[in-house]
Amino acid sequence: MPKLVFFLLYLALVVYALVDVIQADEEDLGGIQKGFWVIAIVFLPLAGSIAWIVVSNGARRRRASSGQQVTGFPAGQPAPARYERRVRSWEQDAQPVAPEDDPEFLWLMEQAKRKREREARGRQDAKDDDKSIEDREPTDEI
Repeated sequence: MPKLVFFLLYLALVVYALVDVIQADEEDLGGIQKGFWVIAIVFLPLAGSIAWIVVSNGARRRRASSGQQVTGFPAGQPAPARYERRVRSWEQDAQPVAPEDDPEFLWLMEQAKRKREREARGRQDAKDDDKSIEDREPTDEI
């Protein structure tokens, strides 16, 4: 029975640590990526879980006491730089455009209209040809 209790506590610790890592803010990670924390907890369950709890609680405590964001790095060591998302040149110029303002769309619509007109003219010409053939008098030439 005591073995079962210890196993359940062990399992609860590992599950708690995994869920906590997945839900953690970037400031709580202690400078290590989430993926590495998950791998550490899965492959070294006891040591990884305890290390996660110690690091994350320390970071949360420092952040709460100072009232500012804590990155998990020592005070003498600067936090990693955070960069703005780079905007590519075609993304800068690309503005959502209504279809009637888009020159390419208007060109395609004009081409489709011309095609429909040609097809309608072709059908009308074919009907006219059929009527003219019917109107002719039969000949004996064969």
